[in-house]
Amino acid sequence: MSLITFLSDFGWRDHYVAAVKAKILSEDASLQVIDISHNITKHDIIHAAYVLKSVYKDFPEGSVHLVAVNSPSEPHEAMIAIEIKNHFFLGSNNGLLSLLREKDPDKIIKISPKEGIEGNFSAKDILAPAAVKILKSGNLEGIGEPLSKEEFKKFITPKVKATREVIQGHVVHIDDYGNLITDILKYDYDILSKGKSVQIKFRNYALTGVQEHYHDSKGGEAFAIFNDQGVLEIGIKQGNAAELLGMEYNSMVSVKFGEY
Repeated sequence: MSLITFLSDFGWRDHYVAAVKAKILSEDASLQVIDISHNITKHDIIHAAYVLKSVYKDFPEGSVHLVAVNSPSEPHEAMIAIEIKNHFFLGSNNGLLSLLREKDPDKIIKISPKEGIEGNFSAKDILAPAAVKILKSGNLEGIGEPLSKEEFKKFITPKVKATREVIQGHVVHIDDYGNLITDILKYDYDILSKGKSVQIKFRNYALTGVQEHYHDSKGGEAFAIFNDQGVLEIGIKQGNAAELLGMEYNSMVSVKFGEY
């Protein structure tokens, strides 16, 4: 069954989340609205994109994902809808949706608000009705006009570099436990690490190898593991790796390979 997911930086202290849901349910009370998170760091499109990218594929095809983070960030910023492999996403044209995959979306539409709709609550007044319309039709027809790829705002992030001797990546997210999520893929690691010793380096620290399970380390020990997203994660058992290791978003992480 298709559904609407909702991701925002609204938090839970105010009425904003409830107001958007109320608008959706006023259009059709039978719809299911699933909260992904409303504790996204304020205005942080990198955080929002990471969370959404990590989970949207777990929802059924045909799902509609309403995103209200740093929305809108500029005057007259368009509200848009995109399609990626039969998933639909709505939000501001602020670069966030460009981070869901490297390739351009399958379709990009600039949403046309209903006549007379004005105000400062685009998530409720523009995105919510559009989300319902997309869910019912199963496509992006009738909600606006095509937006060119040139007009689709893109956010450029650092790229992983890999040779036979080293993979150089970055911290792309710090989760609520302080674990450091990188952009280093298990797929690349598995190919390059065959028959070689491994050292994971960051700042003035080095770890030997990657462990299989979180419980393989002892309390207070730093570890590296490939998480359920298939990317390298660095943590400290029962500790906050970001704080204790002095790491932050975009900090460099290297995996070096050598002969035994």
